[in-house]
Amino acid sequence: MSDRAHVTSIESLEQFRSSLILFLERACLVLDEVSDEVKRTRIWLQSEQRIRLEHEKKRLNRDLEMLEQEMFTARLSKLQNAKTGLEMQINKKRRALLELEGTMRAVAGWLRNFDSGVETEARKVEKLRHMIDTDMKRSIVFLTASITNLDAYSSGGNDAES
Repeated sequence: MSDRAHVTSIESLEQFRSSLILFLERACLVLDEVSDEVKRTRIWLQSEQRIRLEHEKKRLNRDLEMLEQEMFTARLSKLQNAKTGLEMQINKKRRALLELEGTMRAVAGWLRNFDSGVETEARKVEKLRHMIDTDMKRSIVFLTASITNLDAYSSGGNDAES
């Protein structure tokens, strides 16, 4: 039985180390993108979407009030054709307003449930990011040291045999 290991090539370890480094770089980019998307979604729900829906609601309310004024004027002047068309437009605006209010309730619900739903999953992403930043970086250091030690061992072993 030999007292020495026969190290013939450390290329596989070097290739694995290189592949691991590339994987970790890509994984970090993806995890950063996920974290940024979670933040953007929260901001979108809290401000952008809420503001847009409130402006839309104000616009629909103004349009509805204007149509109701026209309807009142048409009733006073007894224009039957105008009343029918205006009634249809008023009903359409009211339906649009009801639909918009439903959307606003849905957005408010999404925002209420954001922490329990999305943030819970986002914390898992942060844990994975932490593992990559600590454990996987240590594994790269370990592989680098192993490659260096094996290279020195195999170089020293070849010199000793010569």
